Amino acid sequence: MLNRKKTIRRVYFVAFLASLILISPLICVGDMSYNFNKLKGLNDINLQTYTGISDGGLAHITYWGLPAADPDYYAALSSKEQAKVSKINANVLHAAAFHPTDSDISGAEITGLLKRGPREQRITFRLPDNWNRKLIVGGTPGLRNEYANEAILIPWLLDAGYAYIAGDKGIPGGANDMQSGKHPTQHWGKMMIDLAALGRDCIKMLTGETPDLTYTMGLSNGGYQTRRALEIDHVRVLKGKKRLFDGGVDWSGGYWPDARVMDVNRDGKVSVTEYAAADTMVGAIDKATLAMGWFYSADTQTTPDEFLKYPRFPGAYLSMIDAGYSPESSLFWGYYNTNFDGYQYIPGFEIYRGVGYYNLVSYVYRADLRGDDAAVSAAYSCYSDPAQPNTPPPLYDWLRSDGDGGWNKESVRYALKNANTAEFSVPLLSLQGQADGLLALNSQGLEYKDAVELYGSPDLHRFYIIAHSSHVDTHVDGGWGYSSAAVDPLIPDLLTPMQAYVQRTLSYLEAWVEGGHLPPDSKLVETDPANDIIDPTVLNW
Repeated sequence: MLNRKKTIRRVYFVAFLASLILISPLICVGDMSYNFNKLKGLNDINLQTYTGISDGGLAHITYWGLPAADPDYYAALSSKEQAKVSKINANVLHAAAFHPTDSDISGAEITGLLKRGPREQRITFRLPDNWNRKLIVGGTPGLRNEYANEAILIPWLLDAGYAYIAGDKGIPGGANDMQSGKHPTQHWGKMMIDLAALGRDCIKMLTGETPDLTYTMGLSNGGYQTRRALEIDHVRVLKGKKRLFDGGVDWSGGYWPDARVMDVNRDGKVSVTEYAAADTMVGAIDKATLAMGWFYSADTQTTPDEFLKYPRFPGAYLSMIDAGYSPESSLFWGYYNTNFDGYQYIPGFEIYRGVGYYNLVSYVYRADLRGDDAAVSAAYSCYSDPAQPNTPPPLYDWLRSDGDGGWNKESVRYALKNANTAEFSVPLLSLQGQADGLLALNSQGLEYKDAVELYGSPDLHRFYIIAHSSHVDTHVDGGWGYSSAAVDPLIPDLLTPMQAYVQRTLSYLEAWVEGGHLPPDSKLVETDPANDIIDPTVLNW
């Protein structure tokens, strides 16, 4: 039972501290004084301490499910803490077996708006009282906020003593910010450098010391950020700057190939046609969008009957394989083609009729790379017109009628601006689910591995394919698809959660960096999906 009086008193005290921050860069917390001017570029700063006794702890365990689960507790929180509640609950990416339960992690959290040149992102920094002298810079998955890793990374990292920092990649509005005309993806790599520097500054301010080691890790887009962070840091070191990162764990990262990979005719530049033909993240998803078809079209492949055939979705099968998707990922093709469709029944969200991750990603990343705002990008929108509910969105005709996918020189330039070089000088361990139905295994994870072997240092890289695993662990609990789990209740027993494998991979990385013990070679890691392992200490491969 939470102590309500203690919680309310604590909220009032935090509100008082917040008011002091607004008028002075020097404040006192307990017996300590902190000069926030030391945190270069950080604005709207808030420092909050947690005991883990009645306040949910540094991992915000009690914030899951609020306010519905405990409206009184929610009402007693400050507006800043209530904002954290909303952000945390927008990010359910974990399996139920990994839902955080311990709340006794004490320590300090700093939040704010970090501005470095043209880059701007909301951040969360956590320092547990049992700090182990290491810092983790978290990459952020999807188009999500800075609290997207709360269940999949935060509890076990903080409990083990790691300091942690992450940002929202400069897109607090998610998909809508991708239609700003400002190319937000161009900053996602350097934002990790910004976070690493700020994390060190926060630790220095709070403890007077600096971390002994800094690692980076992230899922999906966060995996891309992890790769890119090590690549950018490699260039920094070559230029004589101090190294920021000691290694990374890339969990199902997206791959943005560079000019060396896409310049097929070797004329020293990437043409629009070459970019359109390359194995890019958006290119694979464009193919998936067309192969599966709009959910409400007569020729859509996304039906229960097509799912139950062998191979699944036979009318789309060859096209999906050509796009780089593994046969095992067919479990999810229907899901990712339709997963936002249910929103259409919420008043004001009727435009989500027939929308899934495939057509949404195709739309918003195209807008980002082309530099189109919402008005211009409407020509290839993935959203349905409520006045014509049975008419496919314009995206489908756009993709069919334009042989180059509607890409232009500007989009190619920005795709290359933050592309992966596959060159890094500290260890990077990558892993991806064999059944990943969102980011194609063969044209994402394995293509990046190939690039490392061609252009980088393969002796510093490992790539583990986890059998029976999907893109996010939520799917292990079932109930995740119109034409998948809905017609086969045994599907959860076909899937293996990846989180324990990610945790084990971090320990492999640390043993390599800190003790010189080489990790296992790249391989397919076999699993038993009927007997999920949640304890990483029993895993070895």
